[in-house]
Amino acid sequence: EEIASAQKRMKGLYLSDNQLIGTVPAEICGLYRTEDLFLDSNKFEGALPWCMGNMANLRRFFAFNNGFSGWIPGDLLDLPHLVDIGLEDNKFTGGMELNCRRGVGSMNIWADCNELAGGCDCCEMCCGDENSC
Repeated sequence: EEIASAQKRMKGLYLSDNQLIGTVPAEICGLYRTEDLFLDSNKFEGALPWCMGNMANLRRFFAFNNGFSGWIPGDLLDLPHLVDIGLEDNKFTGGMELNCRRGVGSMNIWADCNELAGGCDCCEMCCGDENSC
């Protein structure tokens, strides 16, 4: 119970380049105070948990260089504090919903080298408003 309580207060989870395999469990969304979530350069696969759109304090999310697939959770891009998101070098598919729908502030999005419909093949995107993507 004490560990679970401490995890909910965690500000950052840095798992980069650890050769981790499998899917990311939905329980990761319980880290609702987390500001930095780095899952990059591992061997994760499958879809990102849809509940990640509930991680309201998330500022930086890096999941590049893995085997993630499926749709990018749309609510993830609506998070009020998210400024950096790196999704390149995965197998994401579906429509490109990286429209910076917030339209407030700026968000740096790296989504190149995925299989996304609607553009963004092998390009870096930096969005300052909803018309810049």
